[in-house]
Amino acid sequence: MLTLLRSTALLLAGCTLFSVLAVQADPSSALQAQPVAGSWLTDLQGDTLTDPQSSGYTWRHGEIVHLGDNSATPEMRNKLLRVNPHSAQLLAVPLAITVAPEVLNGCFGELFASYPDFEALTWDRQDDTTLISVTEDSSFLTLSPECKARFGETNSTDYPTLLVKIDTDKALSFARISAVRPVQFPSAANVGNFPNDGIEGLAIDNVGNLYLALEQNAANAPMIFKTPYHAAFWQQDDYVRVTDTGFVLPLPDNKDHPINDLDYLPSPKANHPGYLVAVARNDDQLWIIDISQQQPPFVQQLAYYAPTPADSGCPAYEFMVQTAVEGVTVHQDTLYLINDAWKKHYPDNIRCQANAGHFKKYAPLQFKLLLNPLWFSTAK
Repeated sequence: MLTLLRSTALLLAGCTLFSVLAVQADPSSALQAQPVAGSWLTDLQGDTLTDPQSSGYTWRHGEIVHLGDNSATPEMRNKLLRVNPHSAQLLAVPLAITVAPEVLNGCFGELFASYPDFEALTWDRQDDTTLISVTEDSSFLTLSPECKARFGETNSTDYPTLLVKIDTDKALSFARISAVRPVQFPSAANVGNFPNDGIEGLAIDNVGNLYLALEQNAANAPMIFKTPYHAAFWQQDDYVRVTDTGFVLPLPDNKDHPINDLDYLPSPKANHPGYLVAVARNDDQLWIIDISQQQPPFVQQLAYYAPTPADSGCPAYEFMVQTAVEGVTVHQDTLYLINDAWKKHYPDNIRCQANAGHFKKYAPLQFKLLLNPLWFSTAK
């Protein structure tokens, strides 16, 4: 029976798994969800990665660029990883991000001289040698009085959320932070002073809007803000003043339903501005948000599965009870997802002992999911 299950699962594992695997999970939830097969992220030698704390994932020039947050193991902090989207194997050794002197000598230099908490990654659609990230929890630092006078009115955290420009080249042979801009939220948004519930997603649409996904506000709800993004964006050194999109989000209650990443989905319909795909990690959901707000958000429930070695005696894939996906990127008809191991609960996934080492080292997985035409339906 195990052999039959493994063979069947492998045939179905290209982008998604079907009911043959869903029966392994909690029948009250997984049977109603889309099963998604994962592939372990591996280094150049084929070994799973140790604790990169994945928080940014973006498609660029036929590969995916990965960025982790500052809770990663020190060897993985402030590094970009180039990932083969088909095999989930690294294409090169991790690339260290350097910092330009003008940033180190500026108001936020102390942060970038240490370990900024990067929480998203996208790229400039007008200049593909520019990557864009954002910082989250910097509460361990305090601005100087002079800098506080300039950048102390964030309407959120005491230390500002920072948008970050990372210069590179088409080959991604170097990465250097060359500009930083603090974010000012509208006071009416009631963002609140919560350093670890800040911006976790970035996306740029086809008309030059930069969207910023807030994990949670003072009312315990996620929000999406936007600001115009243009050629002169990084030539300014004042606040980036974002506005509330007012997007309706699929929140069933006032408990924890944060947004943990964003990407842009072009619309298959003519004269439509497109969609945002948001990762709601606590719910194992994707939210497909119509930028025009002509239709309510589509909620795609997911069930995640980790592969097991062929000689393990285990089913080909095992259901993950705790995944914490925090990265999403889109290319053509496929979504690519990456998880950020929650250290307290990641070992809860251990069923097949052959995978125990991967979970104990907080190794992430890449998941692939085909776009679903139902996501773009106008039916109410």
